[in-house]
Amino acid sequence: MVLFRLPLATERRLELIPGAGEVTPAYMLRAFAKEARAELRRLLAEEDVNAHADEARRIFAMSATDMAVGDAMTVYAQGSAIRAMHAALGDPWQIEPRATIVGAFLAAIASRLIEARRVR
Repeated sequence: MVLFRLPLATERRLELIPGAGEVTPAYMLRAFAKEARAELRRLLAEEDVNAHADEARRIFAMSATDMAVGDAMTVYAQGSAIRAMHAALGDPWQIEPRATIVGAFLAAIASRLIEARRVR
């Protein structure tokens, strides 16, 4: 179980996505979260995790005031991917709560998906 939270700046980019005026921002966030959860399940090892590591590090380091309020959701990830996530965020001893680490990667994946759909 993780708390799906995006940086406020990323959440504001939702309005720049084609068709954004046709649905609510909450609906869009749930859709991106669902897609990000599917991608999270596909991550298997360090190589897969490293593609999202820079954004996850940035999100992991943010203060709570820079993050939007999110929804709690159940996510599934491979054990090897979770170990790689801890290592990528500088936590090789896996001291940080798993939900915090996985949540940062979930938000990083969702941020990348939102950015990819934005009108340029």
